[in-house]
Amino acid sequence: MVTLKEIAKRTGVAESTISRILNRDPSLSISDEKRRRVVETAEALQYVMRRARSGPDDDASVTLRRPADLKTVMIVHFLSSADELSQPFYVGLRQGIEARCEAYGLATTRLFAGEFDPAMLHRLRNVGVISVGDLPAEQRAAIEKLGIPLSLAHPHERPHDTDVAYVDLEAASARLSTWLLARGVERPAFIGVSSPESKRLRAFRKVMTEAGKFDADYIGYGNNVRVDSDIHVDHLLARLDAAGKPRPDAIVVYADRVAVEVYRALAEARMSIPGDVQVVAFNDSSIARMVAPKLTTLRLEAGVIGETAVDLLMERHGGRKAVKHVEILPTIIERGSTRKV
Repeated sequence: MVTLKEIAKRTGVAESTISRILNRDPSLSISDEKRRRVVETAEALQYVMRRARSGPDDDASVTLRRPADLKTVMIVHFLSSADELSQPFYVGLRQGIEARCEAYGLATTRLFAGEFDPAMLHRLRNVGVISVGDLPAEQRAAIEKLGIPLSLAHPHERPHDTDVAYVDLEAASARLSTWLLARGVERPAFIGVSSPESKRLRAFRKVMTEAGKFDADYIGYGNNVRVDSDIHVDHLLARLDAAGKPRPDAIVVYADRVAVEVYRALAEARMSIPGDVQVVAFNDSSIARMVAPKLTTLRLEAGVIGETAVDLLMERHGGRKAVKHVEILPTIIERGSTRKV
């Protein structure tokens, strides 16, 4: 029987760290390369993790290596191919799924919005399904009726009867807002949100209201899909100037992809970062490392969500019956756009 000691010997990674990797500990900070090396080595050695059974009615032991009768994972995406490319979070999520499937020795196929019909599964064998985002209830029911394992990767709504891996965006935003307050912020603004009902804005509003620092005049609405937040910043600053209100000393940006335009607008307004205004955003895409100063951002761990969705699928195929919802905690990546405490 393969042990953690054998995996440690082959990978050069400590046994305790290997255990945390294979148990998908969300608090573990480790490079993607090292994580992948451990997973691939465990799979190559046919390492099996088993959960103790406490009674005759409990689930059977769960096998986390690829069963011989599972060959392919069908990735069903709620976005179109073009829309996915404009949203790095979902690209990272899909890449996490594909990397994890590769580590397990599983092939993958991709279907984008409107291309999937559960009827096509009648013609397929040895397949599992992972939905990136929401999957209609009737489609989930049809998949389950066929006995095909299914998991969802970060859907907007989390159905109680289906396995889900996700990040809680409202809790993530609350955490980032609280973290920002510790930097001495007095006049926080939020840029790029498309609706007052946004989960990110809702959490920002709650945290800042409780701290006595929320002002609706400091919210810049817009279409967060388009990269035009410089206009929103211009409008925000003009509105505050006209009202005789001081400019913000911190800006939360809805997503990294609009930070370039936010930086440009602030430069045109002769506001320095982070001297005059601190800037934070969400996602930790490549853009966060390209701007100057580099952008402090909340990494939503899209890749880990994708990996976990695959693990849930494997567990389900391995015999688990109880439904799991696994929350992946985000990571604040501190860079030069914010001040040190």
